[in-house]
Amino acid sequence: MNVLVYQIGQLGDTLVSIPALRAVRRYFGQSARIIMLHDVIGRLVTAEMVLGGCGLVDGFIPYPARVRGKKLRTMAALRRRLCREDFDAVVSLLPSDRPRWSLVRDRLFFRACGIRRLIGFEPYSAAEIRPRLASGRPAPIPNEANFRLRRLVAAGIGSAAEGLFDAPLLTVDRQAEQTMDRWLEHRRRYPLRPLVALCPGCKKPGNAWPVERFLEIARRLLRLEQFELVILGGPAERALADSMVSALGGEAIQAAGGFAVMESAALLSRCNLSIGLDTGTSHLAASVGVPCVVLQSANSYPGQWNPLGEGHTVVRANVGCDGCLLQTCPVAGHPCMRDITVERAWQAIEKATQRIEYEHYASHSHV
Repeated sequence: MNVLVYQIGQLGDTLVSIPALRAVRRYFGQSARIIMLHDVIGRLVTAEMVLGGCGLVDGFIPYPARVRGKKLRTMAALRRRLCREDFDAVVSLLPSDRPRWSLVRDRLFFRACGIRRLIGFEPYSAAEIRPRLASGRPAPIPNEANFRLRRLVAAGIGSAAEGLFDAPLLTVDRQAEQTMDRWLEHRRRYPLRPLVALCPGCKKPGNAWPVERFLEIARRLLRLEQFELVILGGPAERALADSMVSALGGEAIQAAGGFAVMESAALLSRCNLSIGLDTGTSHLAASVGVPCVVLQSANSYPGQWNPLGEGHTVVRANVGCDGCLLQTCPVAGHPCMRDITVERAWQAIEKATQRIEYEHYASHSHV
């Protein structure tokens, strides 16, 4: 079988698609050739950066998602490429909120590419993905990963009983582990202390938490003299991380913006806790089995973008405009993130650090 998988989005979207992608691989078998069609936006993280070498995908076909004035030419070139590849089936791993008209357009495009078997292109209803309580407030919904898998289960591919969500979702490359172990060896001042990752940056303004509050959390952790801190993020967070390390008097390791995705995953796998926002770095930490404390904007529906796996804590504010789905908050002061106070965040972090401190020192005393 020659199978095309259609995926859009960057780091977080790719990671939540892994359970569904596991189902695809198991259904079609190891002998199948599975190729992922994915979008590329500038220099942002692509599916190939995340899944290359994982064994779930055999190859990638990238296409530019935002090409002004050249969309028709881009799609025509992509159609010619897909026709030459002669795929037997195409599987959708598209977001749950993909509108019906977009899915109809997708189906027509893949039919025009000569692909006859289309799987997972059915839309979800508003009642399924945007339910409301009797009060009118957003109701909790399943994780986005469940929505993507459910489309396939309806087509006879995969089931919840197959262990598709087993941790870790992402297996870290051994070479990346060795690279990051050497990197840490030359930078850690307290190698016997648990390592805590701070991930203060995010792509969407509506998910941001004030930097001074992250600094206060960092200072409280440092005052305990029980943990070592590392600040992570992508290239866009490099300056932010530099300023935080300076404000902390150098008492944190700067690791933002210098590594590939798999190297960042390897570094996170060496951490005992990740503290961050609703962004790709938090999902990356969860994918390698690291407990997370996520300070989550109320712009999303509760549950949809929680980190996958066990042992995570999500802190959300209770505001009247929750579930707005806006990437930038139009309300003065950004209440859904402003109302997550340092004290409320610290309560969740304290509980998480107590657990990891016990597990860390228990494992070391056993050794």
